[in-house]
Amino acid sequence: MMIRTLITSLLVFVLFACGGSSMESAESMPSSYGEADMKMADDYDMAAPQAAEDPMPSPEAMPQREAKIIYTAGARARVENLDTALVKVADLVNKSGGYIASQHRRNNNYEHTAEMQIRLPAEALGATLEFLPSISVQIDFQNLDSRDVTEEWLDLESRLQTKRDVRDRYIEILRNRAQKVEDILNAEEKIRVITEEIEAKEGRLRYLRDQVSMSTFILELYETQEYRETGDTYRRSFGSQVLAALSDGWRIVKELVLMVITIWPLLIIGGLGVWWYRRRKRK
Repeated sequence: MMIRTLITSLLVFVLFACGGSSMESAESMPSSYGEADMKMADDYDMAAPQAAEDPMPSPEAMPQREAKIIYTAGARARVENLDTALVKVADLVNKSGGYIASQHRRNNNYEHTAEMQIRLPAEALGATLEFLPSISVQIDFQNLDSRDVTEEWLDLESRLQTKRDVRDRYIEILRNRAQKVEDILNAEEKIRVITEEIEAKEGRLRYLRDQVSMSTFILELYETQEYRETGDTYRRSFGSQVLAALSDGWRIVKELVLMVITIWPLLIIGGLGVWWYRRRKRK
């Protein structure tokens, strides 16, 4: 009986001991989680102002490269008076800051025509096309073409900068590091080749810059005319025809004489052949 009482007391004591340790660990868990949450919150609060100070740039805020476009226009129009229309076009071109690169006129029985190649600032091309109907009676056709050279432009600029940097490095080597004559000659040759490449690309870039800034306008203006028959063609008299025939005959005689003089070796060979043939026939 006493042994059963001792065993019961030990079981009760173990149960109470386990329950107390469980309650202590349960009370300690919220404390550890709370400290971790506070640390994470502090880290977030410290990082938030930094993110606010360095925001990611939006696509609209990023720098945009201007498109490089070459514009070419063409038109053909009928005008009431060609000379008056040409004066108006020349005045407009001068006011726009452009110039007439070439101008050709031709006339026939039906119309008088003038064809011009005009170079205009790109921003003035639209106004010129809008001005055309004011001097025209009829516009036969009008077109506008564009070519985007932005990619080629940027590629040339990038390659130019790279080649300039390489040339500068070779110049630095030539000035400070080259000691032998062979090294000096090699550096000078490299500099010469790179300089030629730079000049070629600079020339291409200047051409593109000119084509982008100044548009080309091919304009043909014409004025219709009432059909007029041409006068009678000139006819030679009988005497002039006789003189021309005599001249032609004398020219033929001279050509025959010159031909005989030219083939004299053949005549000699032929004569010798005939003489030999006749002599043999007699024998």
